Amino acid sequence: MKKFAVVFPGQASQYVGMGKDFMENVPGCADIMRAGEEITGLPLMEKIINGPMEELTRTLICQPAIFGISMICWHAFREKGLLPCSAAGHSLGEYSALAASGAMSVEVGFHAVRERARIMDEISRKSDGGLLAVLGLEVREVENLLKEFPQIEVSNVNSPAQVVVGGRKTELEKFNSFLNERKLKGIMLNVSGPFHTSLMKEASGMLESEITGTGFKDPEIPVYLNYSGSRTTDSDEIRRGLIRQIFSRVRWVETVENMYRDEKPEAFVEVGPKKVLKKLIEAIVPGIPVFNVEDNASLADTMAMLKGDINV
Repeated sequence: MKKFAVVFPGQASQYVGMGKDFMENVPGCADIMRAGEEITGLPLMEKIINGPMEELTRTLICQPAIFGISMICWHAFREKGLLPCSAAGHSLGEYSALAASGAMSVEVGFHAVRERARIMDEISRKSDGGLLAVLGLEVREVENLLKEFPQIEVSNVNSPAQVVVGGRKTELEKFNSFLNERKLKGIMLNVSGPFHTSLMKEASGMLESEITGTGFKDPEIPVYLNYSGSRTTDSDEIRRGLIRQIFSRVRWVETVENMYRDEKPEAFVEVGPKKVLKKLIEAIVPGIPVFNVEDNASLADTMAMLKGDINV
């Protein structure tokens, strides 16, 4: 069996019908979402199965929905008896990684994600901010361009050629025009706020009051944190990391590079809806196999490839 690391997606991986295959065919999966509905008080199952997409994309629904589906996919995967060498998640996905690592229970995760979504939504409404993806440039090149736009910050370093920046929408529109004039590609993202920038610092204080005293434990496997890109097995550092994550850039390139260097996995497995992280990891560490688990078909393929039954 190949040595592998697991990663979990964040917001923007949602789609209507995600996780339906597992909920209908794998015992225990539907129970996870029912528990999530009870904890959050939200109609997660209805929105996931029937949509509409506009409702599923709302931050208050989207974050606990993606967390729940990621936990369902993880449950189906773990039923096969495999244990990864390490875990990480992108933004919201960090909560899924922590639950998968044993640092917190799924129930605690639903509560924490529900509060995170509520807080982020509240602060985002005040800031009138957003995010913009810059394609085809490395982070240093983007940082050089931002010297002329001091109110905009790097929000996510997703791959060697995909950097997301955040700030107030008026400033982002000016920066996007600046990019267009120079034949550079910028895409305004359909998100409700300037996530992972200093405009979210007020949210970190609110989140800290919610998760202080929450039942975190030392994880059973190493977890790599977004704000630092570094490895930890310490529950106190995890708690601090979640508080800082909300206003700090997501260092996804560093995270993946460090996982690959430290743990030397032979493969990565993305657990959760879509294949967003699969594509990013393939750009960060070219040549390493990246599989995904989001339904029974992808689970079967991933198991076959991890066992070496299929050459990649």
